[in-house]
This record gives sequence, structure tokens and C-alpha cells, in this order.
Amino acid sequence: MTAPPLPTVSPPAATAPRLRWLVAAGEGRSLLAAATAYFSLLAGYYMLRSLREAFALEVGREHIGTLFYVTFAVMLGVLPLYWFVVARLPRRRLFPAIYSAVVLLFLGLAAGMAMAPGSRTLAAVYFVAVTSLNLFMVSVFWSVMVDAWRSEAARRLFGFIAAGGSAGAIAGPLFNSLFVQRLGATWVIVVACGLLALAILTGRRAQDAGEHATGGGAGRRPGEARLDVAVGGRAIDDLRRLLTSPYLLTIAALIVLGQVLGGFMYQEQAKYVEQAYATLGERAALFARIDLAVNLLALVFQGAIVGWLAARGGLRLALGFVPLLLIGSLVVLALLPVGAVLLATQVFRRAVDYGLFKPTREMLFTVLNPESKFKSKSLIDTLLQRGGDSAAQLTYPLVSGLGLAGVAWACAGVSVLMLAGAFWLGGAFGRQETRAPG
Repeated sequence: MTAPPLPTVSPPAATAPRLRWLVAAGEGRSLLAAATAYFSLLAGYYMLRSLREAFALEVGREHIGTLFYVTFAVMLGVLPLYWFVVARLPRRRLFPAIYSAVVLLFLGLAAGMAMAPGSRTLAAVYFVAVTSLNLFMVSVFWSVMVDAWRSEAARRLFGFIAAGGSAGAIAGPLFNSLFVQRLGATWVIVVACGLLALAILTGRRAQDAGEHATGGGAGRRPGEARLDVAVGGRAIDDLRRLLTSPYLLTIAALIVLGQVLGGFMYQEQAKYVEQAYATLGERAALFARIDLAVNLLALVFQGAIVGWLAARGGLRLALGFVPLLLIGSLVVLALLPVGAVLLATQVFRRAVDYGLFKPTREMLFTVLNPESKFKSKSLIDTLLQRGGDSAAQLTYPLVSGLGLAGVAWACAGVSVLMLAGAFWLGGAFGRQETRAPG
């Protein structure tokens, strides 16, 4: 089943013909504010992430699986708290409240590391904190976005919002690669917290711009709750909704499969880097360069491909393109199983994941009601995504003895399953979009 044709959007008379499929009247301010907020968010996050990979090896590669299990356990405790906050706080206050808590947490970790340098305990806590909370940070941002834009506008604009994030994701690791060995980890964390604080300010502006955009708030459907109203609902309703919806279950399965694939590759990367690089500074600089390459390539995908592909070819084609690219890259790795190709494959895989898979999968939520956008989405983006990490660590011993080539073939098999799920979701999205109001 092919996706329904894209509705025609009438641009202002002054808009050039080549831009008619991009920005409609009233969307510009909201789009700029959203892209700026995502830039600040991911610049700060990727500064923290580059350190996370290095701290994981400080704890010990043999403990990486345990760190992911602990992260999953932490998510089990944090997610009910998140649901409680989401149900009671107005949506307008969710963004600054959650981000402010994250900033305070990492400033506390930075202070602890300054007082106890080289602590393996703090390194482990840091890994768990970054791995756990980044999902909430990103999930809240995209929950705000899918709540503000209807599906037609999302297909045109989400790639460009994501591109703003990629620009930030380039700036963060670039800063780390240049300065982490000079400043030290503690000051890098402080600078990252400053960028997250900036994201709070620009994120509020993005919400306000969307609220007052022409046409009722960046394409918001008539009758949807305003940002000063809480989402409400109960956690049990969220679980029931997920377990009884084939659409949500397939989204969850697609994400879990992606995490299993990524977990296998993460272990192989850690094995290689541990052998090839000796110090924390060297490893942090390498991971910063990897992150920089990932986000440069992701920016190309987001700016030049994803919006055009989703708008012109439909979401089925956009989603299906991701596992096809993964299969091709993993086959190359299986045929050339050496360290340099492994790192190149990781760069390409993560760029495809972030540059294509992330914005297209966010479009899947635009046809759902506000409670599903904030709560079912958060369940999938956080607990189930981290559950996918744990599943990867549990199953990795089954393939680790096959060598790098064998792991690559196993990952290619996982990508085939993702391809089947992507094509089904593309068709289901079209049917949901046809029934959705507005």
C-alpha cells in the first residue's frame, strides 16, 4: 500500500516556486526557534556523550554490560516519576522543568569529579546518568514538536529541525576534540551545562512561537489542548494503550531492534578502541572525532534527503530506506572485518540512525492524540529503548565468539527484520493519517 499523496500547501505569493514545499505562512518563527533550541540541546549533549564513552572504558570494558543493566533499572525508577510530572505539569512548563533538573545533576557530578579525580564510581554514575537522561531530554523535545506540528507540516519541516540539532551535534564534539585534553573533563561538563541552560530559554521561545503561529499554532489541530494544560491520564492507561496497539507495538519493536544492532556494534567498537588507544584523553578525543563525523554526515541526510524523501516518496519509502542502507554497510564490514572499516561503519550507522531514522520515526507520532504523544512516546523512547540496550548486552555473548565478521552478518539479519517493520509502519501511518482530524 502506497502512502497517500501529500496535500498541497499554498505558499505566500512572495515565496519562490522552489520553496513551496518547505515553509508555509506562520511557520518561520516557530521553525527557527525549534531548530535553535535543538542546536543548543545537542551541542551540550554531545559534549557529555563523548566523555561518556571514555568514562565507560575507565570503568572497564568488562563492566559495560553491567552499566547498561543498571541504566535500565534506573529507567524503571525514573519513568514513573516522569509520568507523574507529565500528568500534572502544564506542557509549557515540562520543557524547562526537566532540563533544569538535568543541568543541576551534571553540575553536581562535575563538582564531585573535581573533588575526587579518577573515581571509577563517579565515572560509572556519569555513564548511567548520560545514558538514562539523554533519552528524556530528546523525548521531551520531540514530544513538544509532534504536539505542535501536524503530520503534513512535520513531513516538510522535521528534517530541518533535526538539522539544527545536527549542527549543534557537530559543534559539541568539535569543541571536545579541540579542548578536552586542555581543559579536562570537569570543565567540559560545565560548558555543556551552559548550553543546556540556553536550550531551556530557546525551547520556551519555540513553544511560544508555535502557540502564536499563523493558523492556530504551527499547524495544531483545532480542539487540541493548549500548552498551559497538563496532559493528565494514568500510567496504567499508557501501558494498556501500548500493549493493545499494533501500531505502537511495531514502533517499539523497530526501536528495540535498532538498539540491539547498535549494542552489538558498540561492544565491537569498545573492544577495538580499548586495544588501540591507551589513555582517557586519547579515547575522549577519538570519540569526539567520531561524533563529529557522525553529525556532519547526519546533517547532510537531514538537510538534503529526509524532508524531500518523506514529502515526495511517503513515509514508507523514508522508513524503509534506513534498514536498506544499514544492510549494505554491514555487508561491507562482514567482507572487510578490520578496525578502520569498523569505525567507518559505526560512523555511517549512527549517521543513518540519527539523520534519517530519528526524524522519520518521530513523524509516526504526529497522527496520535496528545496523551499518546507525551506518554506512550516517552515509554517507547525511554524504557523500551534502554530495554533494547539490555537485550543487546544479554544476547551479545551469543555472537561475540563469531568475530567481527560474524557480528556484522548478525546485525545485517537484524536490519532485515527492521525493513519488514518499517514497510508495515509506513502503510499503517498512511491509514492513520487519513482518519486523523485536521
